[in-house]
Amino acid sequence: MPIWKPVGTDLPISGPSYQALLAWGRQQLSSAGNEEAAADARFLLFHAAGFQSADLIMKSDDPAPSDVQISYRGLIERRLAYEPVSLILGSVDFMGLEFRSDERALAPRQDSERLVELALERTEGQKSGLIVDLGTGSGCLIEAFLHYRPGWRGVALDKSAQALSLARENAVQLGLSDRIEFLEGEWPVARDALSGADLVISNPPYIPSADIEGLSKEVRDHDPMLALDGGEDGLTAYRDILALLARTLKPEVRVLMEIGFHQAEDLRILCQRHSFVSFSVHKDFSGHNRVVEAVFPEKGLGGID
Repeated sequence: MPIWKPVGTDLPISGPSYQALLAWGRQQLSSAGNEEAAADARFLLFHAAGFQSADLIMKSDDPAPSDVQISYRGLIERRLAYEPVSLILGSVDFMGLEFRSDERALAPRQDSERLVELALERTEGQKSGLIVDLGTGSGCLIEAFLHYRPGWRGVALDKSAQALSLARENAVQLGLSDRIEFLEGEWPVARDALSGADLVISNPPYIPSADIEGLSKEVRDHDPMLALDGGEDGLTAYRDILALLARTLKPEVRVLMEIGFHQAEDLRILCQRHSFVSFSVHKDFSGHNRVVEAVFPEKGLGGID
């Protein structure tokens, strides 16, 4: 990751157009080493001006009011200080839905949409069922699924009370509160729910402890460590989850888990150890391994701890 170097943030000449203001913001971020400068500058301008994409097209040559200039400068300065765009904006678009986002949980990420898409594909034609989400965080995975599967119910577990408070707020915002139950605690707290699950999803912490220090400042300084640290080899949560699932699931339940791009073979071995079958790996939109999929075949076959 490039090291950002804050640069001068003087605004352009008085009365700049929206297009000139956008160009200024893009230049500030680009000069500081932000590889997403164009997109970040655009999203922040939309936020400062209250714009949609079409508004900027129609008003690009209009003078930007002074309050918009001041607001935009403040947003750019926050981004130059490594604050993630998701936290600055306070919300993220995920699967076509708006989710609140703050430091209580990891921000929904586009790559995680791949897991939800697979869950929807695998349940096509199933009008009802129970989905269990282990380590729900913001709730984006299970809540996006439930939005598009209105006959299903869900149970979402997280160890963090703060994350669950955010997930509950998102459930209220999306009108899902009556179809989802939230559980606080370690993985076994969801044992009863798992025994009746028709689908299990999870995006557990998977970064090796020694790698945490090398993460970008945006991640290290703003994301909750509980959602990042996967133990010495990054696999601690997977071992615990798969051991629990192998003792709990009913036959033919599908499990979808997000992984780090280098962990597919490790997960194949762990799933095999616990008698899961039909193991497959799915890539994200960038071509990296992102989701593993497995099915637990029969009662009594799993359980190697």
